[in-house]
Amino acid sequence: MAGASSTAEVGLTAVPAGARADYTHYELYSKLYPNAYQNFKPPTGKVQYCESTFYLGNTYQQGEVTAFKQMVTQLAAAGKAQSNFIVQNSNNSTATQVSQLQSEIQTGCNVIFLDPGSTTAFCSLFTTAIQKNVLVVSFAPVYCNNAITVSFDVYQNSYELAANLYKAMNYQGNVLEITGVPGVADAATATAAAAAARKGHPGIKVVGSYTGMWTASVAQQATAQWLASHPGVKVDGIIDEGAMGVAAETALQQAGRPLAMVSLQEGDCQELAFAKQNPSLVPFMTDQAPAPGTYAAMNVALRMLAGQQPALDTILYPIPGPTDATFHQWYEPSMTTSSACFA
Repeated sequence: MAGASSTAEVGLTAVPAGARADYTHYELYSKLYPNAYQNFKPPTGKVQYCESTFYLGNTYQQGEVTAFKQMVTQLAAAGKAQSNFIVQNSNNSTATQVSQLQSEIQTGCNVIFLDPGSTTAFCSLFTTAIQKNVLVVSFAPVYCNNAITVSFDVYQNSYELAANLYKAMNYQGNVLEITGVPGVADAATATAAAAAARKGHPGIKVVGSYTGMWTASVAQQATAQWLASHPGVKVDGIIDEGAMGVAAETALQQAGRPLAMVSLQEGDCQELAFAKQNPSLVPFMTDQAPAPGTYAAMNVALRMLAGQQPALDTILYPIPGPTDATFHQWYEPSMTTSSACFA
């Protein structure tokens, strides 16, 4: 076996002291377990990198694939990786993703990057991966041991986005809540954080809540439908739970409605362009573009392939965001509200 499995959770004391600030309220987002890869033996020869993703319909996961392919190409040129990066997409079917992940484990993948569509459905497959000496690195929490999770504290980030939005609204007004993919940990966590930030502020009213699937086109259409069915309801703010805020603003504009306040979190070019054009409407921004998250996951994988070991199974890292003082470091004049790039 490549490691020793344990179902016992560990607490914050298991996190190295210098990293604990990045685990604020971690228990509202993830679970911490011991590192089950203590006996992992890095493969000899060229590494086969693979990815299992649940929804390639959104630009974020498309961006992950692009970034991974670029890094794998560089590793292959250096003789350290197979040149083909294998990607399987389940299109929001957990059963399909279980089957696809099982196939990747069984057919020669050495490192699998996982965008999990479920927190628990893959637990037995993680055990199989350990037994076959396959490293699984997940982008979101999985509530069992035997995978390495590399992410940021989605709860804390989502709380700050919502809290700053509510504060800018003087804790009064109607908000639309645009959620992510149903059933995914990040989506549920972001919604819970936004709700927690509303506690004690009865003047903030959620007048509409619907999924945008973390996809701009879906969010814009869903917002347009909501606006059409609520002609007399004013919208003062938008809770954007991931890459959907500008799309919702576009729907407002096309419906002849005033733009609303919105906190933006993904750091894509259209968000930065919107903030440049409407600085008074964007009280807070963070940047979790796909490339930085992908680099973080690859960095952990490369370290483990080099023989290093994490202190536990879940690695949470801080994410930056443009401020008034640093906005110019992120924004470029070529960016527009229809740009498809990331900063």
